[in-house]
Amino acid sequence: MRYLSVLYPASEGGYAVEFPDFPEALTQADTLEDAIDMATDALGIVVEEYAKARRDLPVPSTLEQVKAVAEREMASAPGIDHDREPFFQLIPAPAVDMTPVKISVSFTKSVLASIDAKAKQRGMTRSGFLAAAAQAF
Repeated sequence: MRYLSVLYPASEGGYAVEFPDFPEALTQADTLEDAIDMATDALGIVVEEYAKARRDLPVPSTLEQVKAVAEREMASAPGIDHDREPFFQLIPAPAVDMTPVKISVSFTKSVLASIDAKAKQRGMTRSGFLAAAAQAF
C-alpha cells in the first residue's frame, strides 16, 4: 500500500511533511530529498505503531482528496511559503503481517505464575502481555 504525503515549502526554508491519512505522521527536513526520506521513516513508524495496537490501516486517500487538504493547509497554516506549491509524493508503507502465529515456549512454574499475575493486573491475556513486553524492549 502507498500513501500520499504533502511536502509544504516552509517560509524559513526546507519542507514540512504531513500524511493526511495519518495525522500523527509529521516531519520536516531542509531539502526535498531529505524530506522524502524523513516521510518514509515517519510512515514506517506510524504503520508499526498501528500494527502494535492492532489498528487497521486507513484506506489511502485519492490525489484529489489530498490536494483538497493541502489547499486548506496552504490557506491557513502559518510558516508555509505561499509563493511555492506543495509537492505530493507517494510513499510505500512497510508490509506488516498481522497474522497471529501459535508458538510453544517453556517457563518455570513460578515465572509463568508471575507472567499470568502481571497480565491479569493489566487486563491482558498472557499472549498479549508477552507480546507487549517484547515490544517494550
